Amino acid sequence: MIRKILFCASLGGMLMSVPAIAHTRAQDQPGKQTQQNTKSVSGKVTSIGDDRRSFVVEVDNGSNKQNMSFVLDKNSQVEGRVAAGTVVLVEYQPMSGDQNLCVKVSARS
Repeated sequence: MIRKILFCASLGGMLMSVPAIAHTRAQDQPGKQTQQNTKSVSGKVTSIGDDRRSFVVEVDNGSNKQNMSFVLDKNSQVEGRVAAGTVVLVEYQPMSGDQNLCVKVSARS
């Protein structure tokens, strides 16, 4: 009888701790890009890096044009066929220097 009570109590304790562990792990997923500092810009791709992990977009800001550099990582999403001359919409996170981390790039027609 005492064994059954102890077994049920320990089993109940384990079942109550599983959701807390799962919740903690879901929050601590390294490498996941967050949407908190995500910006977006559209323009024409002027070049793609030899490693195909970076590209440059020419952005028209009214009277002047500027080139913005982007790098891709394993979490970056690419929608459509992106090549030099393609008009794209880029969602990105600013990084130090002139580089920006591409969260998502979508080819526009």
